[in-house]
Amino acid sequence: MECLVFAAAVHFGFERWQEAARENAVRVGRMEEEVNSLTEEEKHLEEMKEAHEERLMRYQKLRRLTNRLNLVLPLEELMEALASSAGELIPRTDRVLLYQVNPKGLHLELRRVWHRAGPLPVKAKKGDLFDHWVLKNGQPLLVEQVGHDFRFSDPPADLADRPVGAVLAVPLSTPNRLLGVLRLESVAAHGLGTEDLRMASIVGDLAALAIENGNLYGQMAHLAMTDDLTGLFVKNYLLKRLEDEISAARREGRPVSVLLIDIDHFKGYNDSFGHSAGDKLLRQIGQALAHLMHSGDLAARFGGEEFICLLRECGLEQAIRRAEEIRVRVEATPVELRRTLARATVSIGAAAFPQDGLDPLELLRAADRRLYLSKKTGRNRVCGSG
Repeated sequence: MECLVFAAAVHFGFERWQEAARENAVRVGRMEEEVNSLTEEEKHLEEMKEAHEERLMRYQKLRRLTNRLNLVLPLEELMEALASSAGELIPRTDRVLLYQVNPKGLHLELRRVWHRAGPLPVKAKKGDLFDHWVLKNGQPLLVEQVGHDFRFSDPPADLADRPVGAVLAVPLSTPNRLLGVLRLESVAAHGLGTEDLRMASIVGDLAALAIENGNLYGQMAHLAMTDDLTGLFVKNYLLKRLEDEISAARREGRPVSVLLIDIDHFKGYNDSFGHSAGDKLLRQIGQALAHLMHSGDLAARFGGEEFICLLRECGLEQAIRRAEEIRVRVEATPVELRRTLARATVSIGAAAFPQDGLDPLELLRAADRRLYLSKKTGRNRVCGSG
């Protein structure tokens, strides 16, 4: 009897042990599921953190680019900033091409190329079928795998010179016109995606606004620097350039010359033919001066009927020869004033740095003194001494 009771107790105890073991196994399984779930959640949070940090870094770079573009940079510097910023904002970009629309021919011209590493030649200086698609449609373009996009049966032949797996391009456009195309390339297929296209579109909008502002600023600056009547530079701009040129000439040990030019008997033309005729004469002589300037030289209207020329890397003897060329050209070119062919002459005073003056004021005084001598000794002549 005792044996049966002991056996029953053992059997009952074994069943309870098995039940407890099963419960523990279930509990362990649940804990493992919770641990796996927490691990997945932690991984997801880490990925979200990395994505958030990358996005935050992008927006910080975008903000810096916006601040820089607000400075209204010269066009060349602006192009450089746009190309490099686009490459830095989108990390998987290997190459950035920045095209500008030629307003006369309405075609694209390559203005800037940015490389992440090792420059490669770009043959398509006026863009390829991807860029032309954007130019024609005025819409962003994303080709995630070049050669496998139904819109383009064959990849451009120009891409044979460099490896390109993915391309995105966005228009640089204002409400009134298309200014250019910003294009990004990745060596890897699927290296560029929709998020990259969104970021590039933001850069494209900023770029278009900056280019438009830069163009307007350039036009305003040009108007501020030029004389309305003759199209030559104004006096203040030339004087500033003269100061810069003398500083550079002093450092480099080279000459700089100036010519002061005055139209002889100008009041007589106004009295005989009217002020409009005098304006016509000023325009004609201004055009002659602009035509006779060499690369780097400047011609300006000094005021009234006087002009001034800045001749870079030009000594006094050469300046006198250049002045004589101007004098002869003016005398030999008739001007029609009220259906009458009239001839004008000019008197010129020449002076050179460093022998005639070590600063702009001394140089101009010497040229003005010699201009007075030209007038005093008969007009229609060049004076380079005295």
